Amino acid sequence: MDLNTHRRYTKPDDYTSLPNPPYNQRPTPQNGSPGVRPYPTETREVHHRNGDTRDISDFERLRQQCLRNRKLYEDTNFLAAVSSLYFSRQPPYRFEWKRPADIARIYNTRPGFFVNDVSRFDVKQGTLGDCWVLAAIACLSSPEHRDHFFRVVPEDQSFRDSWYAGLFRFCFWHFGEWKEVVVDDQLPVVGQDLFFVHSSQPNEFWAALLEKAYAKLYGSYEALKGGNMADSLTDFTGGLTESYVIRGKHANMPRNIVNILFKALDRNALIGCGIDSVKSGSGEAILENGLVAGHAYSVTDLREIQMMTDRGQIPVTLIRVRNPWGNKIEWNGRWSDRSQEWLSIPDHEREQIGLVQRDNGEFWMDFQDFERNFDNLDICNLTMDDDLSHVVEHHGRWIKGFNAGGTPSNRDTFWTNPQYHVRLQDTDDDDDSHCSFIMQVMQKDRRRIKHKGPRFLYIGFVIYRCSKDDSVPLNKDFFDYNNPYARCNAFTNARQVVKRFAFPPGNYVVLPCTYEPHQELDYYVRFFFEKGNVAEYGDEKPAKIAIPPPEPSPDYKEQEEKFKQFFYQVAGEDMEVNPFELKVAINDALKKEPLHREIGIDACKSFVSLMDVDNNGRLGISEFSYLWNHLRSWKKVFYQYDANKSGTMNSYELRRALPAAGYKVSNKAMAAIIFRYGNENHRIELDNFLILLARLMKLFNIYSKHEADGHAEFSLQQLLEQSLYS
Repeated sequence: MDLNTHRRYTKPDDYTSLPNPPYNQRPTPQNGSPGVRPYPTETREVHHRNGDTRDISDFERLRQQCLRNRKLYEDTNFLAAVSSLYFSRQPPYRFEWKRPADIARIYNTRPGFFVNDVSRFDVKQGTLGDCWVLAAIACLSSPEHRDHFFRVVPEDQSFRDSWYAGLFRFCFWHFGEWKEVVVDDQLPVVGQDLFFVHSSQPNEFWAALLEKAYAKLYGSYEALKGGNMADSLTDFTGGLTESYVIRGKHANMPRNIVNILFKALDRNALIGCGIDSVKSGSGEAILENGLVAGHAYSVTDLREIQMMTDRGQIPVTLIRVRNPWGNKIEWNGRWSDRSQEWLSIPDHEREQIGLVQRDNGEFWMDFQDFERNFDNLDICNLTMDDDLSHVVEHHGRWIKGFNAGGTPSNRDTFWTNPQYHVRLQDTDDDDDSHCSFIMQVMQKDRRRIKHKGPRFLYIGFVIYRCSKDDSVPLNKDFFDYNNPYARCNAFTNARQVVKRFAFPPGNYVVLPCTYEPHQELDYYVRFFFEKGNVAEYGDEKPAKIAIPPPEPSPDYKEQEEKFKQFFYQVAGEDMEVNPFELKVAINDALKKEPLHREIGIDACKSFVSLMDVDNNGRLGISEFSYLWNHLRSWKKVFYQYDANKSGTMNSYELRRALPAAGYKVSNKAMAAIIFRYGNENHRIELDNFLILLARLMKLFNIYSKHEADGHAEFSLQQLLEQSLYS
């Protein structure tokens, strides 16, 4: 199957049918999100990076090494083996791996990287079913995109004896950066012919090697089977691809699409289109009209002409489309290569618009017929219109049990999703009442794990408007009482979701999310602004919250005397409490708790180190009293926020419990807490909750002791003493 037939399947916004809470907030932005557990959330601002920043030193080192050793390069990371071809089955044919020189020798010629320059007609599809890749390559190889083409396919490569060492390099945009991929030139052959992508010239090999590098990027050739052209266009350019559904119940193509296409072609945008499979999973099928269902095409031109009829001249909009197969399988309806309609056009006009009657896969058709027969349209913008050239990007991860909150219908967890605070201040040049921006959410590296099951999860995003006084990230209460301001068109199981907006100035919060909660996934988001507006990752700043002490009871003196007796009983003759004595006292006091689990000695050592000012491992009565009051208070918080009375606390409950206990921590710190103190189900039990709070109190106290002007300095000796004892 060439096209990803699941491309336009969308999840309904079923959460909109829930009762809507009152909307009572003024406009303003916010955002928040935890990053990937092992690595931080990254944020970058980009101002149209046109320079080529690739570092080719690794490639050059390998090439020079091979030349010195007089040995052709063999890629140990992408072997000339079955594992690089297929992951789900054994090859249907007997494959051999041959280098270009061996293949060209069959045709009594020498191999060439490029032969007779570069053309969109160079590329012919093989049997793999990756037309979504080939159609994008055809777009990229057009003359007007030569600079972008040579960024992907560096032109300083060849088979010259003085240069050639059996390896080539290619560059792909990969979630915010250009990534160089190096491959050897061993290519899969069946019989005497290349089995996958090949050129119209039998001794030209840039296209076959480019496909191999793209297959390596995603793990195997089979990983390229079936996909969306929007993804390949993005990978080859780093541009923003906007997709439209042309027909069907999810159709969203604007009425002025012809004007949009003309502007896009004027800006040298890359444009692709496709037809869905006749039935889900049925693959490619040639239709009676010459088009192919389940297939991707590239759009190469658009013209408005005057057609002579018996009623005079009438305007006709024609679109030129190319089938990456590059053969006679073409549209055979109106305005096809040999149709009668061309007889109404003077010869010089036919020559002017480039009508060529040959079986090369390229054809013209009436735009109305295009709308009736094609299902989707992708426009990859290389330079943004409206000067949306200020780009802000973020990387992160949805983590099960932590920040994978799902859609707003999941009210207990939705608020934990990553939040991005968008502050719109500078209005558009042509509209001083609105600020334009584009939002893009992408799920990362799912094609690489295609062999493990469903490739893409359903993703999307929701936007809220908030007040400048609202603290970012927004808490659960905000979402309980405020409605979404905007959202993506639908949650889709595609790699990327893109939508344009024009909002009044103010503050907004964008929450990218999966449709279902508790789904783990790396993601990448980009904001395109016309002006230098702001999109920041919303995170808590670590802080200690003042918790007012409880009012003393009328009989506090009597209680104080009882506590002294309790201390003397626990401490023994030395009038000090060590961790082992503390363990007995705590567990004895907790026996009455219905969900009591014994507090271990490690926890009690943490408690003693928290209050032990002279580092002797014992607590006097004042220290013991201070600790005991905190333990009672923390225990009360634990049971207050253990909503289902399970005796454990999940991350969502913990997020609300920590501020109640007097502490705010960042999302990164919260992820570390869940990893360090949670059990195998990411839940925290009472003893670990108490240890955590003791640890937080100690760390905040240490920082406060050394803090000056917002920073703290430690010697190595101080750091070791404080860290090891606490």
